[in-house]
Amino acid sequence: MNGGIDTGMTVESVEVVSQDLDDNAPEQVEYRFAESVSDVGDPAAFQLSGFATNASVKAQSAQIKEGDTNTVLTEYAPGTDVDAYTVAITDSQAVQNESGRTNLPNTNELQGGEANVSGTDAPRLTDRSHKNDTLDQVTYVFDRNLKEDGGGADASNFGLYTRDGRAIEGQSIVTSNDDTVTVQFDSQVEDGVKQFANADAVTDTRGVKNAPSAVGDDTTGPNLASTSGLIGKTQFDYKFDQPVTAEDAKKFTVYTADGKAIQGDSMVQPSPDTIRVAYPDIQDFGDQISLAAVDEGAAQSSDGSATPNAVGDQSVGGDRSGSLTSGPDLTGASVDSDTGQVRLDFDETIDDGKDYDPAGFQLVTSAGDRIDARDVVEVDESSVLVSFNRASAEASDSITIKNNAVQDEQGNGNLLANRGLGGGGDTTAPAPDQSDRSDQDGLEERAPATQQSDEQDLNRDNDRNDQDNNLNDQNNDRDNDLDDNQNNNRDDDQTDQNNNQHNDRDDDGPN
Repeated sequence: MNGGIDTGMTVESVEVVSQDLDDNAPEQVEYRFAESVSDVGDPAAFQLSGFATNASVKAQSAQIKEGDTNTVLTEYAPGTDVDAYTVAITDSQAVQNESGRTNLPNTNELQGGEANVSGTDAPRLTDRSHKNDTLDQVTYVFDRNLKEDGGGADASNFGLYTRDGRAIEGQSIVTSNDDTVTVQFDSQVEDGVKQFANADAVTDTRGVKNAPSAVGDDTTGPNLASTSGLIGKTQFDYKFDQPVTAEDAKKFTVYTADGKAIQGDSMVQPSPDTIRVAYPDIQDFGDQISLAAVDEGAAQSSDGSATPNAVGDQSVGGDRSGSLTSGPDLTGASVDSDTGQVRLDFDETIDDGKDYDPAGFQLVTSAGDRIDARDVVEVDESSVLVSFNRASAEASDSITIKNNAVQDEQGNGNLLANRGLGGGGDTTAPAPDQSDRSDQDGLEERAPATQQSDEQDLNRDNDRNDQDNNLNDQNNDRDNDLDDNQNNNRDDDQTDQNNNQHNDRDDDGPN
């Protein structure tokens, strides 16, 4: 597929149509295009990514759907948790139409999946967890499907609390299936009021480890009651339901929206029930912290009993609500046709301390050609200014940014995306953080079919100027002719009026 791009050949929607992790059949996802598809290229051009952009998967097969030439049915390896992904990336060589032109590269929200981000993309316990008092077993249910055997789950990382705050550890893993882990206890399951999972107890299908979390009723020991929003640039307050003391800041952990864990570095105590913890590592992205959690024993009751706190977590402000990925999502683009500069807008601050390659940005002209940027001019908060050849920019319909063309303050890269120039255009998303991968990783952007040279562009400019000058000359000639005719007509009219007035005076005079 070496033809130019058909700018109308866009992906309208992507939807999960079949998933069963317990059989040997492939998992299926449909990509629907705006125009009819005549041929399908490399299946690897169809790729899924999660909110955490460092995890992605490529299709193993792709074919035009029977009876619907606008839809391509893709299949992913059996056991691929396609529901866990949030976006679908379509390379520019995925399909072609009857004219031999290929699709516009794009990223779309994945429909039909269940990968909503609540607090953080790291797996967390849900209130569907339940006990079996007869068998002394607890089934822990997470909000993500897990790797086989929970990704090497250790029973000692699961437990329950009695009413007085005593922790009881699990003894063995009974079974693990999809989003559940069932744990065997020696006894006293009927006395448990709260179930908990320590940090890194399980790993989901994308390789993301869980955040510490608990479900159930509070104990009489210290329980995490609430957390503050970001204080300054690096601090959060942890408020407990009773006075406490604390000694180890590392047992207070915050999580970014994509599931990265950052341990506390130091702490102070502004009030008897509140611990304020500092995280120097989040200096540049504190507003992206979305979850605060405490390990067991992070705090102790100060009433003399030294009862340790229960595992707990609370959502905080930076959940990136509405974002498709944890990386910079392209939200709009506009062109200055006088200069050839294009400003790209993202949904978060771009790291201005990095050097970005102009080749990561390409215009797509109305003829379907792709033109590389000349320079990355500047980064200003959440926007990037890029310079192109002026004539090419004026003739372009949209702009494409390659995978990892820019990064946020955390180092998360963007996904392959395309936007219409002027702020509207195709809905696009981001792609996995693949800073260590080359473009051949299924997201390769081939050179434009034709790129006009500066000399050709200059000749176009000169031709336009000549045409403008000729048009001006013609307009001047018309204006002169019009002025002469109008003036002559005015003179004739005035003469007629004077003659009429003279005759009238003669008629009205004495006889």
